[in-house]
Amino acid sequence: MRRIAGNVAKLPELLRCLISHKPIRACGVNPLPNPSRPTKIIFFTITLLIVFVSVEMTAQILYRIRYGHFVWREVTEIFDSRSFTRVVTDSRHVTIIPNFSNPKYEFGISTNVGISTDAYGFRRGAQTTNPVCPNVVFIGDSVPFGWGVPDHASMPSKLFEHLRNAGDPRCVINAAIPSYSLFQAVARFEYEILGKFKIDSVYLQIYEPVWQFLRFGAKWRPDMDSTTVPSYILVQKPEYIASIAIARNALIHFGVLARYDNFNSADRHSLDMYRLEIRRKLEHLHDLIVQANVKQLIVAPVTVPSGAYQQLREEHRIAIEAINDQLRQFARRHEDTTFLDMIGLLKSYPDAAMFVDKCCHLTERGNDLVARELIKILTRK
Repeated sequence: MRRIAGNVAKLPELLRCLISHKPIRACGVNPLPNPSRPTKIIFFTITLLIVFVSVEMTAQILYRIRYGHFVWREVTEIFDSRSFTRVVTDSRHVTIIPNFSNPKYEFGISTNVGISTDAYGFRRGAQTTNPVCPNVVFIGDSVPFGWGVPDHASMPSKLFEHLRNAGDPRCVINAAIPSYSLFQAVARFEYEILGKFKIDSVYLQIYEPVWQFLRFGAKWRPDMDSTTVPSYILVQKPEYIASIAIARNALIHFGVLARYDNFNSADRHSLDMYRLEIRRKLEHLHDLIVQANVKQLIVAPVTVPSGAYQQLREEHRIAIEAINDQLRQFARRHEDTTFLDMIGLLKSYPDAAMFVDKCCHLTERGNDLVARELIKILTRK
């Protein structure tokens, strides 16, 4: 320390000496000795710690900006009970709350869109629910429900407008519920519609059980859905290192890491089981519509924007194609059933014009195009 203090006292003289380009020893200053090995280790450890803390602080800020919360907060967005649904103890698992209204409901992909339901627990729109009117009933998930668009921009609402413009007296019921699986959709039809409403036709469109099958593979069962076993939105254990979380999410996004790793494309046995359960449930639905004297059933495939579909992992595409193929075969087996090729209908339009997101949800224009195609089918038979 005395040597350092002495060198500091000589600083003005040292500066003049150095300016004259003399060696440091010639300036009367003794250089500090080389640090010991422990000193070097401590120095590098402190340096690395400072670098890591700086990187992590930056990562925490970036994570907060990107995901809307800090990395240590638990992910608690679960589909089992939304603000407009309630849990039930039968095979529906959830159903919609009647007379719900939130004019500023945020869908995540669209803000302040709003949502309202009628006294029967069906989403509102241009239509009014009438139990004695011959109804076109929509069952399924968030696509026919109209996720991301206002009540009057949903597919059922658009169909009702076209029916009225054509002088068609049929009414419309929007009995779809976001995140519903095929099995839940059929259960709601059986519990809440069959025998309670006059039914002319039924429209079915679903995405699940694709997600659950991807997650569970050979362990998948038909009663698994986003209510009983939330898949990609499970409550996760809190994390604390944002830089690792960001790196992992980036690897998942670019397909380096798999988000779902329980279904393998080589697992033909599980895929056959998946197809069989879908086929059984579709046949059960057909039995119900025959029982209800329904004129026709219309089924539509899982429809993902073409750009997003190409980015899906092989297993994901296989699971989608398996259910779509079952829907096609089902329509071929029954004369009263029509397969609406929504993929072919929308492929000639830009994704951004037809879809509100990269999943499957339609814009108002996309819903209107499908509704126009539905009019052709409904008036043809």
